[in-house]
Amino acid sequence: MWKGLASTPCRSLSLRIPARLLASPTVAPLPIRSNFDQQVSEELNCLEGASEFTYTSSATCLVQVLDASIATQKIAFDSLANVTGRDSDHKAIDEYFDDDSTEMLDACNNLSEKVEIIRKYVESLRVVSHLLDGQVEPSAMALARAQDVLESCEAMLRRFTSQRPAHGTTIVACHESELGEILNGSKAMALMACRFLGLSLSFRSKHGLCRSTTVIQYRRSPTSSSWLSSLHELQRQVKVEGEKHKRSSSSMTLEELRETVMAARDLREKLKSGKQSKLGVAVEELKRSCGELEEGIDVLEGRVKELYKTLIHVRMALLGILSQA
Repeated sequence: MWKGLASTPCRSLSLRIPARLLASPTVAPLPIRSNFDQQVSEELNCLEGASEFTYTSSATCLVQVLDASIATQKIAFDSLANVTGRDSDHKAIDEYFDDDSTEMLDACNNLSEKVEIIRKYVESLRVVSHLLDGQVEPSAMALARAQDVLESCEAMLRRFTSQRPAHGTTIVACHESELGEILNGSKAMALMACRFLGLSLSFRSKHGLCRSTTVIQYRRSPTSSSWLSSLHELQRQVKVEGEKHKRSSSSMTLEELRETVMAARDLREKLKSGKQSKLGVAVEELKRSCGELEEGIDVLEGRVKELYKTLIHVRMALLGILSQA
C-alpha cells in the first residue's frame, strides 16, 4: 500500500511537466570537415604512426616528412580547382604571394644549397680515402696531404654549422574560408618539412633538440582544423621523445651525415697520433659512411626539387582563381 501511494504523486507531477522539457536535448552536429582537412590529417596521422620518426633522423624518415609535404601541395592544388574565390579571399591570396610563397621557395633553395655543401664535403673526403686506400704504409706525402684535406673538411664543417637554423613560424588556427585553410595547410606542411630537413643537414651541439624542433606555433580556437591539431601532436611527440632520451641537437642531424663526420674525425685523430696500423679500418669506415650519405642526399635532393615544383603548381592555381575574379 505504501509503495502504491508513494508512486502516485510522482506520476501526477510528471504529467504536468511540459513535453519540450521532457524531450532529449538536441545534440549540436559536428562541424563538417573539408576534403582538404581530411586528406592532410591522414598524411599527418601516417607520419605520427611512424614511430621511428620521433627519435631518428635518417634519410628514410626525412623522406617520409617530405613526401607528406609534397602530397599536401598536391591536395592543395586539387582542392583549389574546386574553390571559387571571394572578395574576402584577396587578402589571404596577397599574403601568400607576397610572403608565404616566397618564404617556402626560399627555404627549398636554402636546402638545395646545403645539399651542395655536403656534396663538396663528401668529395673532399673521397680524396682522403683515395690517398690512403689500399696502401699498407702510405707515403709521408700521402699522409700529409690526407691530413691537410681533413683539416680543410673540418673547417668547412665549422662554416657550414655556423649558420643558425630558421625560427619557427606561426599559422593562424581559425580559417575564415576554405581557401584560407588550404593556403595555411600548404604553408604549414612545407615549412615543417623544410625546418626538419634544415636541422638535419646541420651538425650543431649547442642548441637542445626540444627547443629547436618547435616548427609551427599557432593560436588555438574551437574551429581549428583537424590537420592543425594533428600537426601540433606530431611536434609534441617529437619533443617528448627528445626529452625522454635526453638527446642533444646533434641527434637531429641526418644520421648518415653524423656518421660520416664522426668517421672523418676518427681518421683525422689516427693520422695525428701516428697510428698507421689502424688506418685501414678507419678508411673503410669513411668510405662506407660517405657512400650511404651520398645515397641519402641524392634521394632528399630529389624530394626537395619535387616540393619546389608542387609549390609552383599551387601558385599557378591561385593565379587561375584570380583571373576568374
